[in-house]
Amino acid sequence: MHRVSVDRVCAGLFAAEGGKALERVLESTKFRIMDDTRDPDVRTVSQAMENAYRSGNRIRQMPQSTCEISGSDGGGHVPTAMVRFTASSKRDDFLSGNDRGVRVSTRERKIVYLEYDCVSPRVGSTQDIPLRIRLLFQDRWQASKGDPTLRPDYLTATHSAALAVAKELRCVDDGGLPARAEDLPAG
Repeated sequence: MHRVSVDRVCAGLFAAEGGKALERVLESTKFRIMDDTRDPDVRTVSQAMENAYRSGNRIRQMPQSTCEISGSDGGGHVPTAMVRFTASSKRDDFLSGNDRGVRVSTRERKIVYLEYDCVSPRVGSTQDIPLRIRLLFQDRWQASKGDPTLRPDYLTATHSAALAVAKELRCVDDGGLPARAEDLPAG
């Protein structure tokens, strides 16, 4: 286990504002890498999304990428958060024809879902059959301030990770994601 700054946690996913948001959520400026398999960089996450799409009908069986963020010790408890990336497409029975565009939702306290479509020559996804990327952000720290105090930070961290992957995959129009988290659709 080693301690790193926020820009080294799941490198490339939490740029600028996304990193500051994680620091506020986990009340830390130093982070622990507890498990290297849960510390993928933006290239690794993007490659997993591309591989899943290219697998065709096996997309739901492909590995998901999970970034686990652990802050400094918070009084005997380690503050943690997690971002999980899942790929799907119209080839997947899980999706309906209405699952399109950027969507944000919060279904439980301290959880944010963000979904978007990626049309990318790199991936081979098309307007007709885009790669649908879904992110789940979860604040797992018991002592967290939680919603509604940290909701803007949850959205900012999630948006940062989504935008980083969209850019790495060269999604047309960044998958429809706005440049700033504040401009995401209400969820």
